[in-house]
Amino acid sequence: MSKVYRFGLLGHNIGYSKSREIFRAAFEISELSGTFDFFDLSPRRFDEGFEEIVRKRFDGLSVTIPFKRRVLEHLDDVHPVASALEAVNSTGFNTDCYGFSLPLRSYSDRLKHGHALILGCGGGARAAAYALYTDHEVRRFTIMGRTKVRLKRCRQSLSAHLNNAVIETLHIDESHFEHPETYDIVVNCTPLGGPNLPEASVLPESLAWSRGRLYYDLNYNPDNSAITAARAAGLPTIDGSAMLTGQALRSLEIWTGETVAFDAVHEAVFGASANGEQA
Repeated sequence: MSKVYRFGLLGHNIGYSKSREIFRAAFEISELSGTFDFFDLSPRRFDEGFEEIVRKRFDGLSVTIPFKRRVLEHLDDVHPVASALEAVNSTGFNTDCYGFSLPLRSYSDRLKHGHALILGCGGGARAAAYALYTDHEVRRFTIMGRTKVRLKRCRQSLSAHLNNAVIETLHIDESHFEHPETYDIVVNCTPLGGPNLPEASVLPESLAWSRGRLYYDLNYNPDNSAITAARAAGLPTIDGSAMLTGQALRSLEIWTGETVAFDAVHEAVFGASANGEQA
């Protein structure tokens, strides 16, 4: 009799997540079988709740906002990439970089030695910057955020690992800043425009969509107004569906040793556009 795996996702306000559908599709497409549960924990109960979940002996646990950094305190063994990013999304590992890079493979030449604008300064932002530097040779970053302490921490973390990269930070309230002629890629790593805030503005008023050449939004909800605005301005856009699928399947491979076809799973969950890209 084949093993029945037990996986789960830890986070807060995660009812919108497609992770369960991704794993269900992976089980159906492959010879694997298992379950995938959600654990919605309040930040106040995380420490206690995490220990309770671990005692249930799951075969693998994914971690999402707002606990990617906090979970590090509970782990004895952390992969070097997760340690560098100070964020874990797959117990002990960070597979966000892998997932993030998947739909950018056709843009590598365009991004090489380019300038990226990263909106947000949390674990997703660090993963995006790390992947752009490592996989696509982006060498200049402007990171924009709402909290100066977190911006400083993000810059310090990245500077320690992205050798010779130029990393600038910009507080969101500094509305009258100078922009380069264009950014080679604009990446939204915030909840703005996402399923809980679909109409929220992503860009500051002083920055027009025409300043970008490519827009990548880590959110993957179909009513995202930022993706609509970017497309209207003529930018190719990528949503977070490919990243979510890729990082989930990479986690599954780490946990089971089995590889499941990306295109088949992504199409089963998200339909057409096998990499989340829209021209």
